Amino acid sequence: MLVAYGCGPEPWLAGGVIAGPDDLDLDALVAGVVPESCILDDEPVFLVCTHAKRNACCARIGLPLARELAEILPDRVWETSHVGGDRYAANLVCLPHGIFYGSMSQAAAIAAVNAYRSGEVTLDRFRGRAGIPEPLQAVEHFARTHTGECSLGAVAVESSRSDGDVTEAIVRVGDVRFQVVVEPSAFQAPCGTACAETITTYRLVSLDRLTPVRYATPALT
Repeated sequence: MLVAYGCGPEPWLAGGVIAGPDDLDLDALVAGVVPESCILDDEPVFLVCTHAKRNACCARIGLPLARELAEILPDRVWETSHVGGDRYAANLVCLPHGIFYGSMSQAAAIAAVNAYRSGEVTLDRFRGRAGIPEPLQAVEHFARTHTGECSLGAVAVESSRSDGDVTEAIVRVGDVRFQVVVEPSAFQAPCGTACAETITTYRLVSLDRLTPVRYATPALT
């Protein structure tokens, strides 16, 4: 068994053996507690969706990619069932952070894997991060694209609020904060995809760097 916790500043990955699902405390796992039967694993694991029943493309494109990556990283690449976004086959998930990539070629996947093992993301084909709402995944993506920041821990959404379909968030990129506003945007799905006729994504409305508040030095008396 392999379990991963991708929320918070210190995601973790652990492996172990359990007799059955009743032996796993899911509430504790959601809270970020490592199961007693598991041992922390320092090496990342990579998932490639090969779920043919959902979309034949996931198997047709994903299976060769999974096998190619497994030759480079034996025992660190798993074939997996549906991870969402079958229209983006081949899909790659990096654990424990839950970093998602889509439409991966062999070269793009190798670049993403190497970057992740070095504590970074690649912005090319970066779909987002698991565990946070879709609008905030889009916010992070736009902030990274604007700044070119690739370090895993350098970008964080500090606060957000929604007004109808519009989401406004404050994002920290290193020591700088930005106000990012996004809204849903739909476009026609490509022919041959096994998904809805329209695809919902997010459009950048505005991205502004926030000026640090400067406090006047009190006069000495």
